[in-house]
Amino acid sequence: MAKSKANEETNGELSFESAMAALEQAVRKLESGSLPLDQMLAEYAKAVEYVQQCHRQLEGARRRIAQLQSVGPDGKASTKDWDDTAPVVSENREAPTRRKAT
Repeated sequence: MAKSKANEETNGELSFESAMAALEQAVRKLESGSLPLDQMLAEYAKAVEYVQQCHRQLEGARRRIAQLQSVGPDGKASTKDWDDTAPVVSENREAPTRRKAT
């Protein structure tokens, strides 16, 4: 559930959705090319702040993710915390090549 506006103003951190919306608005202003340089720099600084807020929140969410390990005989799933150091397994999504029989 998203944080309320009062909570956002109290801790100075926007909800992820609010920060993304503010970032998109700042980017639109920057892309318009109609702002004077000093205002463009101010918008850029805001955009960087919004990106940092989103990044912090995504990192926090990623750390809370639990991986399903197994289901025990009692039917309960055992989980462990997200492992930041685990290697990423990439899938080869290319279709295997088929050779013609000669």
